[in-house]
Amino acid sequence: MRPVSPTFGFPLAPTLQDMQDAINEQAVPTKPVQLATVNLADLPPAEDWKGCIIHVLDHSCVAVSTFHTGAWAWKKADGSSI
Repeated sequence: MRPVSPTFGFPLAPTLQDMQDAINEQAVPTKPVQLATVNLADLPPAEDWKGCIIHVLDHSCVAVSTFHTGAWAWKKADGSSI
C-alpha cells in the first residue's frame, strides 16, 4: 500500500493509517499472531481454506490445509494425519 499522507485530511487520515498498519502487520508479522481455534469436529473443509493454518484445540495441534494425493486435506503441521 502507498503511505497515507498526513495532509490527506482530518479525520480520515488517522483511520486510513490504522488500516494500513493493520494490513502491513498481516503481510509481515512482527509479533505472534493468534490463530483461529476450532475443535476437530468443527474444522471447515480444507478446500475452502487452501494453504491456511488453524489451531485444533481438542487435538492440541496446528492443522495446515495441504494439497495431498489430488485433494485438499487438513494435516498436522508435522505432516502427519489428524
